Formats: sequence, structure tokens, C-alpha cells
Amino acid sequence: MIHTSTNLLQKALALAIFTIALPVITIAQWSAPIDLYPSAVSATTNESMGTCIGTSGDTVHVVWSDQTKKNKIGTIYYSHSVDTGSTWSAPVALSTVNKFALNPAIAINGRNVHVVWREIDTITGHRASWYKHSLDGGKTWGPAVFIDSTADWPAVSVSGKTVYIANDRIVTTSPYNTEIFFLRSTDNGATWGAATRLSFAVGRSEDEAIYAEGAHVHMSWNDNRTGKFKIFYKESADFGVTWDPDVALDSAYDYSTMVYSTGAHADVVAAGIPKGGHYQILLSQSADTGATWSSGTNVSNDTAHAYFYPDMVRDGSDIHITYSGNGGGWYLHSADGGTTWDPAYFIGAGGSDFVAYTGCALHVIYINANHLYYIRNLKGNTGSSCSKPLGIEQPNGNMASTIVYPNPAKNNITIRSNAELGLITIYNLLGETVYTEQTDAAEKQVDISKLPAGVYILHTRNTFMKVIKE
Repeated sequence: MIHTSTNLLQKALALAIFTIALPVITIAQWSAPIDLYPSAVSATTNESMGTCIGTSGDTVHVVWSDQTKKNKIGTIYYSHSVDTGSTWSAPVALSTVNKFALNPAIAINGRNVHVVWREIDTITGHRASWYKHSLDGGKTWGPAVFIDSTADWPAVSVSGKTVYIANDRIVTTSPYNTEIFFLRSTDNGATWGAATRLSFAVGRSEDEAIYAEGAHVHMSWNDNRTGKFKIFYKESADFGVTWDPDVALDSAYDYSTMVYSTGAHADVVAAGIPKGGHYQILLSQSADTGATWSSGTNVSNDTAHAYFYPDMVRDGSDIHITYSGNGGGWYLHSADGGTTWDPAYFIGAGGSDFVAYTGCALHVIYINANHLYYIRNLKGNTGSSCSKPLGIEQPNGNMASTIVYPNPAKNNITIRSNAELGLITIYNLLGETVYTEQTDAAEKQVDISKLPAGVYILHTRNTFMKVIKE
């Protein structure tokens, strides 16, 4: 049975046919900065291998560390906004306040929030990775879970109920060598499988970034197996069970990497020196789920200054990159998948920037004068997620927090919500049902490869959205 009415469907079909939204990015519309923790002593985030901001629907989640005693005491804090960044919850300590916890990272799926960090024993100097999750959108938190020993900070990603953690461990002390390890939970972080070693090289393999989408898991990291640091990439197409061989992405001296994927597009950004001189922001891209790669393109393109610590998200053809250097934080945008770029936008003094989006809104956090600040641009994202639900409101008057990506798509779409999706139905423009499935998940991948090219209407709960099959 289809839980909707003929009138609502007719409205959605009419809007799908006659309404086309044409959002325009306007960098002048960045908001004034908000200090998310005015009581901070020395707030820090991460060196870009693990993001400190995540989103779901209208909710924005943020983690950071406040080092109340330099190199001795640090606590992981969390805050969220349920109204697209207008107001923020009081910071909550996720780690023990008298320990030395730092370098957090966060991953979001619906109301499930996953956080990892590194903790250093102040007496022995022993380093360890820790994990904690919330299953109610950050309102309450489970206990901290010891993951394993680590040399540097861990990274985390999530797809459905499968959570992935990657970190690097010291495998030999003489010579000093660290390698990349990976582990996963298939039950939303309740239990964890054994760690698997993914890199096997002489020298330091470290600072791993990880991103999961559907069955695909993408990793990038710094590696000096060739005698100079380069960015390597690795991909799994079966939820991390098996992995393809390592791929060297750049020939430059590279460091500080992030990875992101949207459908068949995989992007890796890093700080590197193309041909001597200052570090620049380099972007390597794949259009075939990591099988082949372009060489690193200099997207900062300012060889007179050095830039580091990039972060990146992608929504369809919209790519958003933040990075640090030349007096503060910077933002770059491409509306055509990285072919051309808008002029760099100066975010403000400080650095350690991270970026995320919700629908049409763009969200950035950064560190300035030992405090964590947040800014937003409500028209900053023009990607496929900016396509608004087609005029059908929730009973409470708010638009449903559901996105579909990639859109347009050839083979598969992923439907992501901040709540259970329920009955998923896809109609053609004649109002005929071409797909239906009941699910209690907040994220679902749907195969549309057998549908004819054209415009379709996706319905979940009270939300109608336009889907374009290429």
C-alpha cells in the first residue's frame, strides 16, 4: 500500500515538471562567526586527516579538543545545532577531563553520531585510539570504547550501520616504522572486529583519511616508502573485506590528506610541493570509483605562499575545499567538478578549517586565538542536495531532512535521512509505481539502472523529491 494521497502526488508531479531551482553561490553571504565554546583555554581540532564537522538533515555536529594544560591535559568536546547552525547546544565532554585527549574526528549517519580520538597517557606516554557514539542525535552518549594502540590520531567513517576506523600503529621501533590498520563494526559501533593491516612498506605510513559510501570504502594516507612523503590511496568495494592494491597519487612531496566520494567520483586532496617552493593544495580525482586517477592539480595556485591542512566535501559537481595558510583560513569552490574554480575566499584569521553542507547551506568551523568558531553560507552549496523537496511539508511544518545522491544518476542512488525512511516509492511522470520497498534504515542504496532515462518522483514518508535518471 502507498501511504500518500493522489492529490499530493499530483502536486509533486506538477512541480517536478514545471519547477527548476537555479541556486547561485554568493560568497558575500557568509555569516558572522559564532564562538562555539567561549570558555575554551586552547581549542584544537585535527590536522585534516579526520573531519571535525558532520551533518544530517538540518543538524550540524562538531567535535574538538580543549587543551587546558599544554601537552598534558586535553578533553574532547561535542556540540550540535538542530536548526542549520542558528543556535548551538552547550558543549558536552566526551572524554575524561583529567586525561590528555586530542585530535578528534566525527562521522554521521542519520541520528547516529560516531566520534574517535587519540589519548596519550600523561605518565607513560602510551597512545591509544578511543571511540564513543550517540544513537539519538547527540543527546546521550554510550561509554568510551578502547579501540587499540596507535601512533597518531584515528579516522572514522560510516555507511548505514557499518562503522569504519583507521589508524596507524608502530610496527617497529628500530628502524621506526608505522603502518595503516583498519577495523570495522557492522552493528553501529556496538562490537568491533579484529584490526586488519592495510599497508606494508618500510618507513612511515600515517595520517590516514577514510570515507565510506555504500559498499565502497576509500582511504588515503601519507607514506614515505619511496624516501619522500607521497599520498597513497586504497579502495575496497565490499565493505572493507578485501582491498585493491596501493596507488601512489602524486609525485610531489605530499602531506595532510583527505578523501571523499560521491557515486563514481572519488577525490583526494593534500598539501604538496609540485616543483619545489611552497606547499600548495593539490587535488587528485577519479571518475571510476578509484580505478584510475588524474595527477594532483594545484587548486590553491599561489606559489608565493604555503598552504596546509585541507578538508573537502563534494555534492554532485559542487566541490568545496577549506585549507590553512597565508594568514588564516581559505575556501575554494568549483561548480563543475574541479575543472574551473572560483577565486579563493578568505575565511578569517586562524586556520584548521573544516567544511560540510546541508542542502543549500555550507558550514565551516575554524580555530582562531585558541577558540573554535563557526560560520555558514545559506546559499553556499549548489549541488544536487540543494534541490528542495517538492513542496510537501511534514506535519510540524518543517521540510523533511532527506537527501538523494548522486542526482542525476545512471546506476544507483543513495537516499539518506535523519530518521527511518519507511516505505520508499518511486513514480514515473505518469504516476505509475516503478519501485517500492519498506526499510527501517535511515540510509538506503537503490538500483535504478534498469529504469529508462528521465525524471522520476521519489517518495519517503511525507517527502517528495525529484530524481533524474541519466
